[in-house]
Amino acid sequence: MTITVEYSAFLKRHLGRSSETVDTGGPCTVQDLLRDLAARHGEPFQSTLLDANHQLRPMMLLAVDGEQVDWNTPVALREGNVVTILSPIAGGSMAENRE
Repeated sequence: MTITVEYSAFLKRHLGRSSETVDTGGPCTVQDLLRDLAARHGEPFQSTLLDANHQLRPMMLLAVDGEQVDWNTPVALREGNVVTILSPIAGGSMAENRE
């Protein structure tokens, strides 16, 4: 199953891209996807996204196809979904953060 993941602010700068296409290898939840991405991308991406218990940090916002989702409610992903991870903006100008 192919999912597009969009990144903002720190996550975008850390990865050097604003989005990526991910093949999940089969059915998964948005929570599973984010845990897999955190493991794949390593530090500091992982500790910015998830806490020590592998839960989404409270400052992060998560959306599937433009609708905000609650981390504590499993959300099954479907082929072609777009997952957006909004991270805190730190430093730089507003124009720089919109790139």
